[in-house]
Amino acid sequence: MLKSVKWTILLPAVVGVCGSFAAGQLIRRHFSGPNASPLRFTSSNAGAGTGILGFNQQQDDSAPVEVFKDVLGKIRGEYVDRVDDEKKLGFGAVKTMLASLDDSKTRFLEPTQRKVFIDQLNGKYAGIGAAVAVVKQKRNEIDQRRLAIVAPLPGSPAEKAGLEPGDFITEIDGHWVIAYDPRLDLDKLHPASTDDKEFRAALKTAVTKLTDGVSLQKALDQLAGKPGKTLKLTIERAGMTSPQKIEVATDGVKLEPVEFKMLNDRVAYLRVTQFNDAATRSIATSLSGTSAKSIVLDLRNNFGGAVTKVDAGAYGCALTLLSKFTLTGTIGALVRNGNKQEPISIKSEGTPKYKVAVLVNGGTANLAELVASALKVRSKAAVIGSNTFGDAIFQKLVSLNDGAAMTIASGKMLGPDGLDFSGKGVQPDVTVKTFKPASVDAAVTKAVSELGKA
Repeated sequence: MLKSVKWTILLPAVVGVCGSFAAGQLIRRHFSGPNASPLRFTSSNAGAGTGILGFNQQQDDSAPVEVFKDVLGKIRGEYVDRVDDEKKLGFGAVKTMLASLDDSKTRFLEPTQRKVFIDQLNGKYAGIGAAVAVVKQKRNEIDQRRLAIVAPLPGSPAEKAGLEPGDFITEIDGHWVIAYDPRLDLDKLHPASTDDKEFRAALKTAVTKLTDGVSLQKALDQLAGKPGKTLKLTIERAGMTSPQKIEVATDGVKLEPVEFKMLNDRVAYLRVTQFNDAATRSIATSLSGTSAKSIVLDLRNNFGGAVTKVDAGAYGCALTLLSKFTLTGTIGALVRNGNKQEPISIKSEGTPKYKVAVLVNGGTANLAELVASALKVRSKAAVIGSNTFGDAIFQKLVSLNDGAAMTIASGKMLGPDGLDFSGKGVQPDVTVKTFKPASVDAAVTKAVSELGKA
């Protein structure tokens, strides 16, 4: 009987713009078979130094390499057609290898993807202008990989269209963003109440949904596409009774990572939207010579970022920011393979000059959550806003041969008190629901009030 067939899960393709997403069996089949081959790669100077980041550490495991060589030899000697582009074979093999980890922060980047990724780390975005991630959820007893907005960028088409942190994009231009194999729904049909005709109809619907859908790889390419297009997005948002359709234009966005201004003669406002080298320079310039005694540090919609170096880039910027506001010492820990904890430490510039209040929301993620957690514990800073995103993964960007690169989930960050904010985020001391800075900003007003009490 056809209705007795049990379908094995075909995990969806999940390859990211801001993060990396694991491709499942459906996409793996596209890249495997006769198109699988090894890619030679070595770690290059994407990261300087060793120690906690371990950029220069390499492991020698020859068994997979020998298999790859064997397969490549068979393709060269026996494949029916001539293969002129072995780089394509190598890229496909590495994509599949990383996809088998099913990890949203570990992926292979071809040269063009690498350039886009590095541009984003430096504040240059194309498309709707939003940090996007994949969130694993169990819905209707099915494990799903769903496309979520982490944070719309300031002044971006995404922000102007009203997209908010935590929104799930379920359709683009009427095409379902594949979150799971819909044929799994067939397993929920009760055999006693389902005849063959009904089952065949349900099977046809499931297959159509799958073939007409758009993979997360393609969806993310569309969201990061060239300027001048309008995308019709269907989103699900907490508190909504039904999905909402939103039109978003694509455009180029250049993010200014730091905003600084005096709120009064004693309190300054410092907004850091992205951690990168430009932000590090701007933070130093903003704080030098200021008469402020207190700082409102706004980390709303700061989504963290991939780590490229020990003392620069996103990681270096986050630690430099902390060094302005707290004492020398341990501000967190990194849990590496084998559950080994390595301390994350800073050297401060002496006794902190400022009292601090930190603004957070659902778009505060990753390294920004580590900063908020550290200031909350180490500097007794008041954290004001709403629960943060809950992304504690320490993601590294490593350059490879042939202009390619890979991102890798290298560990998990903990706060200074051992707080694991994975999935649950950092809880504020004072709850104020805000999504972004505004002309009349309740979170800023509350922060100034809290600083006045200290």
